[in-house]
Amino acid sequence: MCLYLFAVLAFATCGGYSGQIMVKVKCLNKTQSNISISFNYPFRLQQVHFSAPLCEGTRKETLFLEGDNASSAQFFVTVSVLAFLYSLLATIVYIFYQNKYREKNRGPVVDFLVTLVFSSLWLISSIAWAKTLSGVKTATDVHQILLLMSACRAQENLCEVLQEPIWTNLNMSVAFGFLNFFLWAGNIWFAYKETGLHKSIQRYPSRTPSEKRDSFRQYSQTSFGQSEAGFGQRLYNQGSFDLSSGGLSLPQTNLGQPMLYRQVGSPTSRGPLIFVNEM
Repeated sequence: MCLYLFAVLAFATCGGYSGQIMVKVKCLNKTQSNISISFNYPFRLQQVHFSAPLCEGTRKETLFLEGDNASSAQFFVTVSVLAFLYSLLATIVYIFYQNKYREKNRGPVVDFLVTLVFSSLWLISSIAWAKTLSGVKTATDVHQILLLMSACRAQENLCEVLQEPIWTNLNMSVAFGFLNFFLWAGNIWFAYKETGLHKSIQRYPSRTPSEKRDSFRQYSQTSFGQSEAGFGQRLYNQGSFDLSSGGLSLPQTNLGQPMLYRQVGSPTSRGPLIFVNEM
């Protein structure tokens, strides 16, 4: 419920904004004029114009504000509206169409993917809108507007600011944008759990390095024991019994010349001699 509620607050505070600036100009010839400048969403400031006196009789000049910030503002509001509609639709489906939602696990997977997309969109749109809002504030700064008017640049005339724009709603829209991002990003884990993908991963857990070493040691010991058993069997089979003669016949071996090994040491030391028959 909080997802579409904060989405409504995000696009309501941005899309419904309207700002106004009022300036009073007192000319040296005792004439005065009140100038009203209004701007609103989507903040195409280059289309906002107003007439200012030149303090030269009844002559006036037409001035325009600077900057086109419609793209970022509209992108932010579009993401807010789409997030609101999807949250409302997902809530209805989850409550009233639970069987359809669970069928073949399509609903949870789609919900998980859409949650990832909206988390990214909220982050991108909020950053872009925060930067654009800074540009809107700069373009509508009352000191910048006074510099645009020729009458206010002349020191003999007096210009007074009667009303400045209030930025509370737009600042709140940026805050709601980042809040929506955190809400959608935090909902990723719950949407992922609904898919059941984490259960399939847990069925085949990866072995730790210590488990792999223990398994290798056990396999090595088993292989070594089997090799010893086979080796002993081959040694036993080399000899044969002659049952007819009642004796034991051993395989003939060719004894070569004995090899002499001396203990390694100093030239004066004499150790035991070892005779080994070379096969």
